[in-house]
Amino acid sequence: MLLLVLIVIACLAAVATHLALQWAISRQILDHPNARSSHATPTPRGGGLAIVLAFYVGITGIWFAGHIDNRDFAALLCGIPVAAVGYVDDLRTVSPKWRIAVHAASTATALSVLSPLPALTHTGGEISPWLSVLTYGVGIVWLTNLYNFMDGIDAMAGSQAVAIGLIWATYLPNSHALTAVVFAAAALGFLVHNWPPARIFMGDVGSGFLGFTCGILVLLFSRSTGTSPFIWFLPLLIFACDATVTLVVRAMRGQPLSVAHRSHAYQHLTRRAGKHLPVSLGYMAATLIISFFGMPWTLKRPEHAFLALAFFSALIITTMIFLKAGRDD
Repeated sequence: MLLLVLIVIACLAAVATHLALQWAISRQILDHPNARSSHATPTPRGGGLAIVLAFYVGITGIWFAGHIDNRDFAALLCGIPVAAVGYVDDLRTVSPKWRIAVHAASTATALSVLSPLPALTHTGGEISPWLSVLTYGVGIVWLTNLYNFMDGIDAMAGSQAVAIGLIWATYLPNSHALTAVVFAAAALGFLVHNWPPARIFMGDVGSGFLGFTCGILVLLFSRSTGTSPFIWFLPLLIFACDATVTLVVRAMRGQPLSVAHRSHAYQHLTRRAGKHLPVSLGYMAATLIISFFGMPWTLKRPEHAFLALAFFSALIITTMIFLKAGRDD
């Protein structure tokens, strides 16, 4: 069943991405190289629209089949405004404050639908409910945006989504594994056209949607399995640490945070390698390795979930600092 869903949704996403590619070319929806870019020629963008379409076709089918309840389905639908404002931004620039406003409103709606939300616990006890809600809200908005920041080289954002979805599916009960597989499959179909050298980029419509949906799925899986959100956040650590360390270092160095740059760790590695694929596959491999050790540990000993997250975060952050994340060449 899981394999069939993976194949069907991936094929749908691949076909939809091809159509998005033709549309972008005909309408001249192109990503022109700028100070942040790692590509040298104008490339069609907006292919993430196919990811959104394939994901919702799959999720709707799962909902009709009774594998997810109305509340989970409604929370996932909150990603539509995020995708919509992203696509408008791909067509014409949208002010950051309006994008953030849509992200915040979608997040608040999803959290309201999913409430009561799972508790956040750490080694010293449980975080207060109001602080947990604030953490979830800020975290999902940040995930939505950091995923966009990390979508800077061919196959990077798509391969991470595939890895994250398949990792989740490995450790979830079948009903929820279907949701994770749909998430992975939608990105897998897009990768057919985004594999280096990419013929199309996912754009903000895809990257913002993937980041937002990751945050919602972390809470959804945590609530439905009665486990800590930290467990399901583990596969997201590589992206979260690279983007966050880069932002913090640039802020500490007094560099403007709103200006495009190429100082993420993955961008430094790409320039050293001279190719996109080794870096994208390297990040994917690192995600799989961390999850291979971290997921069984935390699922067997849920009380250690926060400790595991802190341990792996420290390792990754140290690596990102060594790679000069946040520092310009």
